[in-house]
Amino acid sequence: MSYNTRQRELILEYIKENADSHLTADSIADALKAEQVGKTTVYRYLEKLCEQHLVRKYILSEGKSACYQYSGGEECHDHFHLKCLKCGKLIHLECEHLKDIAAHISAEHDFTIDSSRTVFYGICGECAKQHDTKNDTK
Repeated sequence: MSYNTRQRELILEYIKENADSHLTADSIADALKAEQVGKTTVYRYLEKLCEQHLVRKYILSEGKSACYQYSGGEECHDHFHLKCLKCGKLIHLECEHLKDIAAHISAEHDFTIDSSRTVFYGICGECAKQHDTKNDTK
């Protein structure tokens, strides 16, 4: 059973308010420092919130800090992710073509892809437009 403490509610509310972002435990702790929510408390509650499927945990590369995002109780499975190298946005990608590729790799190469951990790196449309706009003004 989980207790709804003030700290848990502050952490969850902050994550909800920043649902479009992928937050690190350190960034959450820094943001809630004025509310006297410590780093240890943030880590502890993040694990509990992940277990309850309220928050998703992403480890995008080895040796990097995990990042977290509000999930609203939905599990993050069976889709790929896009990571923008400019703004850092992580996009959940539901794409039948990639599912076909995963099925091909499984059938033809005897290898199962973990799509929940598969990330394609590139530039998102918003950042590409900003770059194009900057070039147009030159």
